[in-house]
Amino acid sequence: EHMVHLRAEKIAGIANDIPPAEVVGDADDAEVLLVGWGSTWGAINGAMERVQERGRRVAHVHLTHLNPFPANLGEILRRYPKVVVPEMNLGQLSRLLRAEFLVDAIAVTKVQGLPFTAGELETAILGALDD
Repeated sequence: EHMVHLRAEKIAGIANDIPPAEVVGDADDAEVLLVGWGSTWGAINGAMERVQERGRRVAHVHLTHLNPFPANLGEILRRYPKVVVPEMNLGQLSRLLRAEFLVDAIAVTKVQGLPFTAGELETAILGALDD
């Protein structure tokens, strides 16, 4: 038991060496935060720009570390009324964010062997904003 707790503390301490997560886009007043990781960056960025052109306020944080998460991620997530998580899987990251930070992360998933398009994500973001 002692070693299990010791290992967990060591892993949690790694967060001190991970750079803080950075928010881009309408960081101060966004209606929605997009949380991405891995290959979703390009489609998320393109969708964010399209939604902003429609006059909506959108922010984006792209993660490179998932265990542990960046130390400031919880504070970032709590600043936004909606959190949308585009994932090239079945929603594992959104479940981790819900469990760790108790936020209502909306999963947008795709597992068809093709990457997201900016248009697909634009539609998903606008749908989340209109709910």
